[in-house]
Amino acid sequence: MPPVEQSSQFASRLPDTAPAAGTDAANLPDDPQYAIATRRDRIGRIIASVTINGQGPFRFMLDTGASRTVLAAPTPEKLGLTPSPEAQISVIGISGSAIVATVHVDSLESGDMHFHDLELPVLAGPVLDGIDGILGMDGFAGMKVSADFTKDRFTISQSHGRRASSSYSIIPVKLISEHLLMAEGSVGDIAVKAIIDTGNSHTLGNPALLAAMTHGHPGGPKQFETSVIDATQTSRRGYVLRVPEVHLGKTTMENLAVTFGDFNVFKAWGLQDQPALLIGMDILGTLDELNIDYRRDELQMLPHDQYSKFVIAMQW
Repeated sequence: MPPVEQSSQFASRLPDTAPAAGTDAANLPDDPQYAIATRRDRIGRIIASVTINGQGPFRFMLDTGASRTVLAAPTPEKLGLTPSPEAQISVIGISGSAIVATVHVDSLESGDMHFHDLELPVLAGPVLDGIDGILGMDGFAGMKVSADFTKDRFTISQSHGRRASSSYSIIPVKLISEHLLMAEGSVGDIAVKAIIDTGNSHTLGNPALLAAMTHGHPGGPKQFETSVIDATQTSRRGYVLRVPEVHLGKTTMENLAVTFGDFNVFKAWGLQDQPALLIGMDILGTLDELNIDYRRDELQMLPHDQYSKFVIAMQW
């Protein structure tokens, strides 16, 4: 039985909130290249500069919801490598799973993070359009990752364990399922488990949260139907609802559009029976700065308006 790797990226068909599938937002004219902020006309993402086998730099999307780094299908050819169909691995996505080939690389480096002798899954599909791979969380122990969306800057460095300044909203996180970041939060007065996932464009909710919000009557105020396509190219139906308030630490997120559905990834994480959220880049990309300190086990968020008591008001 091949080992199971979690890879939670997806592309969501959501009207008027994101570029069409296949659009490479990072290559639009005058666009930022690394810390790509979320705006009304596109969802942001975080891009890391990666060197593989001494070659590069390659552009990898940072994904805090993926437990292992993966390569986009064209990347092995750029490196002069051939994926091995005999060495396969099971990849779990938001909506489904797939068995994919792997390729061996001698080294992979990004900032202060260094890997050696890796077998990396190779994936294709719209999630990987315009990038060379996805940087998962398998090498971030003791690290600090920092995305500055105002200065278009992303760094991976050794954490020195220093306390962040009072300008930041500090959210304690726990590592679950090997490398995933989970915070305690609430939707209104409903307690939720919140996964911090920079690899997802939109924020997701599970059926348990929807049932708690609608008091067991999910036929309530649905805004519109959508479909979610993950890194395994599996599609699943979802429904988008407006959520008045989501609380994480001292941060309040208002007017948030959440896509609800029976997504496979919540089962894989053991979160199918309790209210849970997956916080995506539609929220995280609106910050001025996002830091994840793996030594301190905390998320450090600097909102765009520091004088609003850490209120993030979505204006979709």
